[in-house]
Amino acid sequence: MNDFDTLKNSYISAIQWGLAARVGYSESKHGNEILHKFCENFIDNSNYNTSDKAMIKHEFEIIKEALSNEIESFYTKN
Repeated sequence: MNDFDTLKNSYISAIQWGLAARVGYSESKHGNEILHKFCENFIDNSNYNTSDKAMIKHEFEIIKEALSNEIESFYTKN
């Protein structure tokens, strides 16, 4: 699952970089949605079995929610 660790880290870094660069709130939220969909498609097209895909997609859903909360927090306090 090394490819998915790299994908996960890239996803998180992209959103955090956007926050550090002070892109707008709506762009951050939209970017989170787009990147999450990209990751889901990547997972769906992988060679892993169905149960592994479900587990990985669940992990990415948790990451999406955590990043969404991070975005909310960032723009609420700034």
